[in-house]
Parts: sequence; C-alpha cells; structure tokens
Amino acid sequence: MSDGLNDEARQALWRLIELIDFDDAAMIEKQQTLFDEELADADDADEIEGQELLWILKDVIDWESGFYVDWKDCASFIGCMDALCARVDVTLDWGAEDPEDEDFLESTSVPELMELAFEQLRVAGFTLWNWNTEGDAYAGWIARGEDDEEMMAVAEVLGLDIRPGDQPY
Repeated sequence: MSDGLNDEARQALWRLIELIDFDDAAMIEKQQTLFDEELADADDADEIEGQELLWILKDVIDWESGFYVDWKDCASFIGCMDALCARVDVTLDWGAEDPEDEDFLESTSVPELMELAFEQLRVAGFTLWNWNTEGDAYAGWIARGEDDEEMMAVAEVLGLDIRPGDQPY
C-alpha cells in the first residue's frame, strides 16, 4: 500500500503524535492506527501533504489530544481545553466564576480564551499550539514546553502552518 508519506514524513508525523500524547503508549498506538486507517480511506492518498495531513489528524485526535471548534463556540473551546488540560493535571482559570455562564461566553472570544489558556499553560510547562484551518474554526493541541523546538522542526518537515496559541489564526 502506498500512502503517500515518505519515511521522513511518517517519522515526523509519528513524532508529532508522540509529542501531543505525552508518550502515552496506548494513546499513541491507537492514534497512529486510526491515522493509517483514515489515510488509507482518503481519496488521493498519494497526494496528501502539508496542511491536508492536519485534517486527517484532526479527526483522529479531536477532543482526546487536540481541539477543533467553531470560531464563535467559546463553550466548546473551554470544555475541550479543560478535558485536554486534565490529562496533564492543569486547571485553567477562565477569568469567570462560571465559565459556562451565557453572559461570560458572549463577552469573550475563542482567540481571547486561547491566549489566556496559552499563558497559564506556559507557566505550567506546556505550550498550546494552533494551526491554520483556513476557515471559521480554531484547532490545535498541547505539548510540553520543552518540546517547542522539536514541534517546530516536525511541523517544518511536514509542511504544517502552526504557531503558539498566543498567536491565534
């Protein structure tokens, strides 16, 4: 089977999954298997590269190791980030007594919340990353701050347009 990924790209993609799964062997294996299945089912799998890889990855990691939310869905962003942060034992302060309060949700935006989460995660030793969806949505993941350089190197090998969460797209 030709899946369109050369050895260097496959190794970089696997390393990306390892970085966002914090070396959780079971989760890594599950997501690598799911990625291979999704790639095998994709039309034109031989031509998938760069940002197109992120769309497959999004489906594989969504709400387990990554987030993908509509541009105005602050409630989903908070819920997903809380779930992702629980994996690394971090509790975010959203700046509201009740982050599910409708008035609070209407007074903020996903980019503002992303920047707030980024700052708190940095203090805890993590980096919130986001990628360019080229649409009306925000997507990304969390990785250890000590892995920032490696994350950027992996993104370069794969041709991904990513940046830290304090710089939302």
